[in-house]
Amino acid sequence: MVGLMVLCTTAAMAQEMLVPAGRWQQRPAAAKSATSVNLPFFDDFSDYRGTPDGDLWAIGGAYVGVDYGLLPPTVGVMTLDALDANGFLYPQASTSPFPADTAMSLPIRLDGLDDIDSVVMSFYYLPGGSGAHPWETVGDTPDAQDSLFLDFYSSADSTWHTVWSRGGTSAARLRQETGHDWQYVAIPITDSSYLDSLFRFRFRNHCSLEYNGKAGMMGNVDQWNIDYVMIDSRRTVDSIGVFRDITFVKPAPTMLRYYRAMPARQYRNSDMAQRLQMTIANLYSSPIASYYSYNILDSNGTVLYTYDGGYQNAPAQGYQIEAMHAAPPVGYAFEVSDNKRAYTIVHNAREGATGDEHPCNDTVRYQQVFSDYYAYDDGTAENGYGLTSTADTVSLAYRFDLNVSDTLSAIDLAFNRTFEGANESILFYLTVWQAENGKPGTIIYRDSDTRLPLLPDSAALDDEGGAFHRYVLDHSVVVSGSIFVGIKQVGNEFINIGFDRSFNSADRIYHRTAMEWEQSILSGSLMLRPCFGQAATIGIETLEPPTSQMTLYPNPADRQVTLGGIDAASLVTLYDMQGRRMLDTKGNTVATDDLPDGMYIVKIVTRAGALHTKKLIIRH
Repeated sequence: MVGLMVLCTTAAMAQEMLVPAGRWQQRPAAAKSATSVNLPFFDDFSDYRGTPDGDLWAIGGAYVGVDYGLLPPTVGVMTLDALDANGFLYPQASTSPFPADTAMSLPIRLDGLDDIDSVVMSFYYLPGGSGAHPWETVGDTPDAQDSLFLDFYSSADSTWHTVWSRGGTSAARLRQETGHDWQYVAIPITDSSYLDSLFRFRFRNHCSLEYNGKAGMMGNVDQWNIDYVMIDSRRTVDSIGVFRDITFVKPAPTMLRYYRAMPARQYRNSDMAQRLQMTIANLYSSPIASYYSYNILDSNGTVLYTYDGGYQNAPAQGYQIEAMHAAPPVGYAFEVSDNKRAYTIVHNAREGATGDEHPCNDTVRYQQVFSDYYAYDDGTAENGYGLTSTADTVSLAYRFDLNVSDTLSAIDLAFNRTFEGANESILFYLTVWQAENGKPGTIIYRDSDTRLPLLPDSAALDDEGGAFHRYVLDHSVVVSGSIFVGIKQVGNEFINIGFDRSFNSADRIYHRTAMEWEQSILSGSLMLRPCFGQAATIGIETLEPPTSQMTLYPNPADRQVTLGGIDAASLVTLYDMQGRRMLDTKGNTVATDDLPDGMYIVKIVTRAGALHTKKLIIRH
């Protein structure tokens, strides 16, 4: 596990650490409308996310996303790693090499061709763990015993044949050998046993876990990123540079200065960015005149604003540097309103007036959300973040700046799955600090009598496919100005919080394991989102603040809990923290003998129709 990073940041007490991580779960497979594929076969993974396209690929476990590959040929890559199609470590995962993902194509029609037709398969690859600096490393580098394979299928002998493989290595070593980050591979398909209607190819990988002293660090490892997969005739093996393609390389950015998402009532015009950073590449061996523009659309699809960047020359096999395309100004400010809303920003870049060979990578979109939460992250973790210490407690705090006073009611957290759920037993207090002199100061909220367990395997998927678990506070807190939201961890095990590498908010992350708060030096964003207003737990109706008329005791409860301030005809429902209905009853007492230890939401509907909600802890 070469990609593990350990950085000392406090004299002899603390270590701020990054470990490999991965997605939680993929989208459902796309419906297949074809049973075979005609030439050309092409997929650059630029216009979809999740499961590989079902019109090109059959089975696997590989994942398509936009964040693992560092400056890929085109935006979006296919990643093979140690996670299955549901985002869990494979059951056979161990410290010895084990077979993991497979990305297999549908049958490709090569019948009617022969060796003079010059059929060539090509692709780019990049091992995980790449980055310009150690603190910017994305993913995990495959070790020497790990491998990536390419196999061809021959129907003549019903056998898969390995035609290319690569042992584990680092992107830095490959760069020294070739002068390139992404490595280009081209393989001629000349054997007659492949030139039929049943030809297939597949990528597969072998991974190995590495124990690093704390089981909570053992998670997804050994990524291989693949891009720009092409099979066609009339090609040469040395065809790099002949792709006439203007393409986006990075996903669309937020239009806000500091956040990817904000609560609707907190947004002000001053929160808009001044310029956007767009990464556009020309893959061709000669300069190409390219055109760039972006549109801002409301939720009804109405165009609110258009930016026209005109035509600019893109350098040969390089990145666009002209500011009108690479750093377009933000000439628009969103509406200031308390209403939740979302906007879609559509960016377009193409060759000249007619476009180029592959228009699928000419458009990127960003959904600008104004809801009830702040977010620095994009919903995808490329690494896991945690603190280790010789001290008994460690604290982690994340800064958020409010424009107006608001009610903090919940915190969304995303935790990475680890080997055999090693981090599920770690306990912590949710904590909120008022900012003082730019650092966490006075504690204004902390869980009073409970420590919340991590529930990474049971968290529900959010709209981005990520696994945020919503922790509702014991009581809402009115906050204003700058605050820090985070956790005080009990013990010094590795907690493994999701860490997004695509947006850098390190200057807002602080940790403390000794006497002083220290600012993070790791480039990225914690997957921690404070939620304001009336917060809803996963799968449960919106919760109203507790009322003084309704009481619940004892809390924690063992065999029974008594409800005061309600009538005997009230309907009582208990939900666990995953939103599952655990018990329905009526009256002022609830038997809790058969319910497992944990935290619950008690929802009471009185005969008059009033709704009350309370938190209940059951501890036998």
